[in-house]
Amino acid sequence: MLKIVGAGLSRTGTYSLHLALQQLGFDSLHFDEQRLNDVLDGSNTLPDFHCYDDVDAVTDVPTAFFYQELLAAYPGSRAILTVRDPESWWRSINRHFSFYAVSEESRLKHRLGTLLHIPALTEDPYHRFRRTLRNLVYGSPKPREFLYKKKFAEHNALVRATVAADRLLEIDICGGQGWEVLCPFLGVAIPNTPFPHAHVSEA
Repeated sequence: MLKIVGAGLSRTGTYSLHLALQQLGFDSLHFDEQRLNDVLDGSNTLPDFHCYDDVDAVTDVPTAFFYQELLAAYPGSRAILTVRDPESWWRSINRHFSFYAVSEESRLKHRLGTLLHIPALTEDPYHRFRRTLRNLVYGSPKPREFLYKKKFAEHNALVRATVAADRLLEIDICGGQGWEVLCPFLGVAIPNTPFPHAHVSEA
């Protein structure tokens, strides 16, 4: 049964959080590419967010985008908002999304390929998933500094405003925070192993 909803957006230490939760014995799922696709593509107008009964935690998008629905579906769960300095976050997300490029052109090619029955032009499902997700969460499939920073700030402010204080932990993993902040919130002992700060070169 879901206990922890990772409410932080990508490139805020979400993978480090995922690894840390696993070290603490939680069954954690990171960057779910399957379970909410019918919500993302609009094919399910009455979605049931009780789709994480088999895991303890989920991190990163798309679940972070639907944190309110997941917290409502699992009343006993709590949220962890991973945060990061906006300038550092922008550099990281811009680099990451530019490397894994997604464009609107692919959507048009997919429509054309479908209409003309040309498989070579049909968009790969995973590429379509990423494009749809970026549009919903950040407002554009391609990194755009002002728009992305605006969405980033708005998301974090909304989480702080809508999640009860006793149900929310805010943690700056990229800034160096780790076990000393996470473990008391979860009510578990601090392990004798280093906190898994993944992708430290991008911090």
